[in-house]
Amino acid sequence: MYTVEKYFWWNEAQKKLADDVAEFSDTFIASTIEDIEKTKRFPWEYMDEMGKRGWFGVLIPKEYGGMGNEYGITGMCIVLEEIARGAAIAVDFYETTVYGYSPIIRFGTEEQKKKWLPGLATGEHFACIAITEPFMGSDAANIQTTAELDGDEYVINGKKRFITVGGVGDLYCVYCQTSNTPEDRKSHRHLSAILVEKGTPGFSVEVIHDPMGRFGSRHAALNFENVRVPKENIILSEGDGWNILTDALNIERLGVAAGAIGVARSSLDATAEYVTRRVAFRQTLAEIPGVQNMGSDMVTGSSLMSLMTYYAAHQLDQEEDVSIEANVAKIYATDNLTKITLDAIQCHGGDGYMRDYPVERHFRDSKLIEIGAGANEILKHLVWKQWLKKYQTLRKSLRKETVKKSTISGSEAKKAVLETLAEFYKVHPGLYTECDEILEKLEINLEDLNECLLALEEDKHVALYRKRGKITLAKATYDGLRLAKPQEYYLKFPDFVVKEKEIF
Repeated sequence: MYTVEKYFWWNEAQKKLADDVAEFSDTFIASTIEDIEKTKRFPWEYMDEMGKRGWFGVLIPKEYGGMGNEYGITGMCIVLEEIARGAAIAVDFYETTVYGYSPIIRFGTEEQKKKWLPGLATGEHFACIAITEPFMGSDAANIQTTAELDGDEYVINGKKRFITVGGVGDLYCVYCQTSNTPEDRKSHRHLSAILVEKGTPGFSVEVIHDPMGRFGSRHAALNFENVRVPKENIILSEGDGWNILTDALNIERLGVAAGAIGVARSSLDATAEYVTRRVAFRQTLAEIPGVQNMGSDMVTGSSLMSLMTYYAAHQLDQEEDVSIEANVAKIYATDNLTKITLDAIQCHGGDGYMRDYPVERHFRDSKLIEIGAGANEILKHLVWKQWLKKYQTLRKSLRKETVKKSTISGSEAKKAVLETLAEFYKVHPGLYTECDEILEKLEINLEDLNECLLALEEDKHVALYRKRGKITLAKATYDGLRLAKPQEYYLKFPDFVVKEKEIF
């Protein structure tokens, strides 16, 4: 068995947890997965056994019956990696329950914690998150299910779909629209998180989906028809839903990444077992360079998946912001898992396409998580935006303070701005100059700079770039460059150029 990497920052409880869950995965899960694959029945026995071991309380503080003080986010990832190695479906109900109750732990009232966490810690009850709807998925800000306050109750109307463990779960953290004003939507204050219990009148299962993989898991569409819940079931206050949702998604995405590591390890195990026994061209497949290259890529990918995920989990356990790291781990782990499972099938040849070997199941089970928890294409866009914002904030903090009162104005200011743009052009001819860079160089404030740039634009001496109506970038036009400096200023030739023969 390709054993889990136990990192030096893990505590003793986390290391023991890895061994305990690995043994459970190798015996209990491995002995039942084939039957579940054939029947598609829900694996209640997994949930019962994991509940007895207390693993559902991995994030729940000790005072509410959990083990969060010892295990934390790192412990959650350890459990998810090891059970995924046995069966990816085990990830669905475990990760969904932990992700589902995380808003209560991080933002819930004392009453909410006392009411729900003890039963969730033991596996007596299971939690779900309800975000996705028929008309929205990764664009969570577009949630259309509504919740209106009527006296002491919220009345919920709408639908949700692709809800993991839907129908099986007992407690649903439902994200609803509680305001539709342009102001609240612009500031993401239009959503709220409300807890809804199974059995509440008007709350029902509409559809149980039949997915291409993860047989035995449950994914449901839910209907809310005038569902009334006490206003005490709201987490924090109206309008806090977006912040709660994005905070919980960091936990979910690390959980998804951890599950991907487990499936990758299982694919590696299966590949190693196969290629060392299959003989072709008078040698085992393990000796063929093409197979070796695929094997190397599989080992490299799974190792990096693990390192990225557990480092981010450790950061989150230290209460650091991991909004970028969690997304990066999820993207990298799930993209690589798809490649790893495909390579594993290729290494098995025709056998890899048959259900006689586990790699066929691993591939079917893996595709979902490139889509779930935020489609990777959306997350890549988000990572770049988050990173760039962080980078620009840091860069701005390193710049010297700009003046509050300008010492130049009128034609003098125009001349100074054009010369600054000309200097920038000489070094970066294809780029615009940031307004902050101009402010840093000149004794002029932002208001006067904007006035000067508008005047230069009117004279057709500069071209401006605006973002949301605000001038952010500027460059000198050809006429502006001529006005700023003589042509000789812009000449630049490397020493190897023979000017007599090459320059005219």
